[in-house]
Amino acid sequence: MNALATLAPSLPAALQTAVREAVAASTAHNTERAYRADARAFVAFAEQQGLAAMPAAPATVAAFLTAEAEAGKAVATVRRRAASIAAWHRRQGEANPCASELVKATLRGLARQRGTDQRQAAALTRTDAAVIRSRLGDGVKDCRDLALILCGRDLLSRSSELVALDVSAVAFEDDGATVALRRIKTSTEAGTFWLGREAAEALRAWLTQAGITEGAIFRSITKGGRVTSRRLTTRDIGRILKDRAKQARLQHAEGISGHSLRVGMAVDLAVSHIDLASLMQAGSWKSPVMAARYTRKISAKRGAVAQYYARLGI
Repeated sequence: MNALATLAPSLPAALQTAVREAVAASTAHNTERAYRADARAFVAFAEQQGLAAMPAAPATVAAFLTAEAEAGKAVATVRRRAASIAAWHRRQGEANPCASELVKATLRGLARQRGTDQRQAAALTRTDAAVIRSRLGDGVKDCRDLALILCGRDLLSRSSELVALDVSAVAFEDDGATVALRRIKTSTEAGTFWLGREAAEALRAWLTQAGITEGAIFRSITKGGRVTSRRLTTRDIGRILKDRAKQARLQHAEGISGHSLRVGMAVDLAVSHIDLASLMQAGSWKSPVMAARYTRKISAKRGAVAQYYARLGI
């Protein structure tokens, strides 16, 4: 998906390049990658049907979204497809077909037919982290993975945020550490977040053992135990967490993913009766909706029915 269809040819080449780079930087890398994949899928569908993809008619978009749902795509994925098509048209300076009532009604109908629940990553809680820790040795990979797990939990970080962390973002203190972390999906500026003593000590131990003084914090390690200069990828994070969960024989190991650290800490905060405003700040949620979705099981256990039976003593 091109960032801009055309720029005025009279503009200096350097300025045209700067504009394109600024537009490209306006969207998080993972989101941009998803946009491109969605656009390719839409173009392929339109070509098969002999229809125009750019600009697209609302009926073409509605047909594509319905076909995607019929093929088994989740409602969340279908909605993202629509958002990608809308973004593509806006960038090309064309009317947004997804703003039409036809496309909106199609999305509403698909949501009602198929439901909107999204599968949530299994939580990796403090208890789970302690079990994993009890199975770790003192090798370089063990040291890295412990720091990764504890830091990821305290920061409520996405895997994309963890792999982007640099040494310069961390300031160690006597009772923990502060971390300048930019939320990949929601912010263009870094916020300051806290690592507790346990996570800070694990991180310091990893940096010392790996001999890392600058650059990427979480790096790949060769089979021979040599720490490389290559950052871990988001796929690496998910694999490491799932492998560690399986080694620790966690019952929900299959549901563990790169998002499990964020979910797990949100659950622990809710269990500890941390207020919603503080929970939202810790996870950088702009709306209480997402924070509530992460902790809905905890909320159910504290709801009216749960309170009713607790008062009856049954």
